[in-house]
Amino acid sequence: MRKYCGTPRETIPFRIMDFFVDIYASLSFKKRKRNLSVVSPKRILIASLGHLGDALTVTYMFPLIKKQYPDVKIDLLAPTWCEAVNQANPYIDRTIYINHYQTNRKKLSRWQKIKEHYQTFRQALPLLRQQTYDYYIDIRYSDAVAHFVLPFIKVNKAFGFARRGLGGLLDKEFDVPTHEFHHFDMYFMLLKEIGVTGTLADVEPYFSIPAGISIEKIQQKITLPQRPYLMLFPESGGVHKQLSSAFWAQVVDELLQTTDYSILFCGQTGLSNEILNEVSVAPNDRITDTSGKINIHEIAILADKASFALTLDSFPEHLCCVFCKTISVYKGTGYPFFPLANFPVRLIHNHQPSVGLPFDRKNVEIIYQEEIESLKVKELIINSVNQVNVHE
Repeated sequence: MRKYCGTPRETIPFRIMDFFVDIYASLSFKKRKRNLSVVSPKRILIASLGHLGDALTVTYMFPLIKKQYPDVKIDLLAPTWCEAVNQANPYIDRTIYINHYQTNRKKLSRWQKIKEHYQTFRQALPLLRQQTYDYYIDIRYSDAVAHFVLPFIKVNKAFGFARRGLGGLLDKEFDVPTHEFHHFDMYFMLLKEIGVTGTLADVEPYFSIPAGISIEKIQQKITLPQRPYLMLFPESGGVHKQLSSAFWAQVVDELLQTTDYSILFCGQTGLSNEILNEVSVAPNDRITDTSGKINIHEIAILADKASFALTLDSFPEHLCCVFCKTISVYKGTGYPFFPLANFPVRLIHNHQPSVGLPFDRKNVEIIYQEEIESLKVKELIINSVNQVNVHE
């Protein structure tokens, strides 16, 4: 019996929908003509209709797939808001866009999001129908699965998670463990079905920056500091994950007092300005607010030259730790989203179920603190930065 994810109000419609989907799948879809003896796949469709963090980490699968199958073509099904992550990726043959209404964070009504979902689906179908896919893999195990495309395309084998409905369209349905798990463990579960194996230690994070993005062009938008700098990202995709402006102001005050660093505030909302209004230490000419002024690729270039990034559980954490040392603070989240980093990460969290779990990335130091907005956490952040400051 399938285990669904969500409240009864959410899961009852899934059960009703799946009753009819299962009938259709058994009578029609599962009887489609297909090649069940794929040895060396020619083209794979990977679906990831989530947010920027998912968009980045799912690309870490691609080198593993290409290592096993050097000649395979990878098509990616993604939302348009993740275009910046995927546009310069050398492993993707085609990116096809569908804006799933469940993960759409635009300031639209629910009905407008559903209309956009349908419109982008209609635009994607002709592109999807151009190819025969040996494998379909959907990495989403919460909301916004893409299984609804399967009856409309040619695919030999389809793998994904069934806990948000439409599992009857999959050739093999997966459920998530009842214990804590890392999201990349779920990716490996799916990859194993196509003959690709590995562990967290095998993952090599990367981010491709398009040609034409340069420090000189960034300087036309913002004034870059002449001294070593830190990058501060006080925003997260969920407001409940964010720390108070008062806490960040205290951290910034102490960093200005105890280090020589300049600080770049990064974000898309007015939160940075709220924090700056509470910062009391002068001189503030060591602070630059880049919020809303630079794009993802420019953030990556700045991170590559930064001494440190201070982040939350969010896309900037996963991006910055590819390029520089990172301090990340998790409020209410834990092990599933621990970062896969190139550079050392000090991760501070208050997620008790994640305490003591093995994490096979040697450059990530994990510290549990029950109270996140506390003097102890502030000291951990300041001490981490000061240790680097001494060596520089």
